[in-house]
Amino acid sequence: MKVGPFQVTYCTNVHPGESLRDLNRILSTEVGAVKALVAPQIAMGAGLRMGNTVIRELTEDSAALKSLAALCSEKDYRVFTANGFPYGDFAANVIKADVYRPAWYLEDRVRYTKELARVLAALPGPSHRTISTVAGGFLPDTQDAAIKTLVARNLRRSAEDLARIADDTGVHIRLCLEPEPWTMLETTADVLCFFEDYLPASLPFIRDHLGVCYDCCHQAIHFEDSASSIRQLVDAEITIGKVQVSSALHLDDPSNAAHREALLRFAEPRFLHQVVAQDGDTLLRCLDLEALANPTDEFVNADAWRCHFHVPIWWTGDGVLGTTKGDWEAAVRALQSLGVSPHLEIETYTWHVLPESDRGDMESGDLTASVAAEFDALLAALSGGPPE
Repeated sequence: MKVGPFQVTYCTNVHPGESLRDLNRILSTEVGAVKALVAPQIAMGAGLRMGNTVIRELTEDSAALKSLAALCSEKDYRVFTANGFPYGDFAANVIKADVYRPAWYLEDRVRYTKELARVLAALPGPSHRTISTVAGGFLPDTQDAAIKTLVARNLRRSAEDLARIADDTGVHIRLCLEPEPWTMLETTADVLCFFEDYLPASLPFIRDHLGVCYDCCHQAIHFEDSASSIRQLVDAEITIGKVQVSSALHLDDPSNAAHREALLRFAEPRFLHQVVAQDGDTLLRCLDLEALANPTDEFVNADAWRCHFHVPIWWTGDGVLGTTKGDWEAAVRALQSLGVSPHLEIETYTWHVLPESDRGDMESGDLTASVAAEFDALLAALSGGPPE
C-alpha cells in the first residue's frame, strides 16, 4: 500500500513454506487474512520471500509464473519487493550461519538473484522494485580482500543483469545489500568503505541498480544512531532502496543474573541471535545468544546488551527486557526529514520461535493480529494519513 511517498508492506518470510505450492497457499490464506485487517478495500503491497526452490519452479514453468501473477492480481496484491537473502530452507530445524550461504563470491548466488529478478519483474506491481540480499556473506568467509573483490565483481554483474531486465520489461529493480552482524558488511562504516573502495557510483549501473537495505534491528544491535547512519548513507549518495522496519531485544544491567535469564529464554536452535554488548565506547560481539549462558566478566560488566531477535515492532518489552522500538521510529523520522522514500517492509520473521510465554501475551498469541498491530504502529509513526 502507499502511505504518502512510501510503499509499505510486510515480508512473507514470517509464514513458513519453501515450495511454490506453499507460496500459493500463503498468498491465498495467511496474506489474505492480513489484508482483510489492514487493507480490505485497497490494493496491498506485497513483500515476497522466494527462495531457490520456488524460483527454480517458476523459472522452469512459465505457466506456473503466469498463474502466480494471476493469483496476485486476483487477491489485489502489488508486489514491489522481494527478500532474496535466504536461499535455502528458511523453515529448517537448524539454519544458523547457513542463512548467509551461498555468499556473493559464488555463482549460485548470482544465478539465483538473476532468476529472482526475472520472476519479480513478471508479477503485478509498480515500475520500481527492490530485492534485499545478504551483504556479501558470512563474515569469517569474506574478510579477505580478494574475496571482497570477487563479491564486488559479481554484484556488478547483477547490476548489469538488472539493467537488461529494465530494458526488456520496463521494470526497474534495485539490488539492496542488507548489513547484518557477522556478515561482510556489519556497520554503516563498513558499507561506506565497501562502496567507496569496490562499488563506486562512477561504475556503470551501480548508481541505478545497487543500494542498501537498512534493517533497523541490525543497525540498532551495534548501538548505531539511526538518524546519523541514514544521513551518512544519503550524504555518500548510496541509495537506501529498502528499509526493513524491525526491532531487536535490549537488556539493561546484564550484571543482574535474573535479567540475563530473561534474555536467554529467547535462545533457540533455528536462527542465529547475535549479541552486541556496549561497554562505554567499546562494543563486544558474540555470534549467538546460546553462547552467553556462561558469559565472560566483560559481558557481565557491560552497560547493556542487544540481541538479534526480531520482535514485533509495536512491542516495548516486558518490564525486564526492552526493545529498540525507538530506533526504528527514529529511522522513519530521519527518512522523512531527508526527503528519501525507500520501500518499507515490516520483517518479524521469528514469530514461530518466540518463547511460548511471550507469544501468548502478544495479541492473544495470534500472528495475523500481531502483523496488523505492526502495520498500525508503522502507520502511526509515518502519520501520513490513511493508506491509498
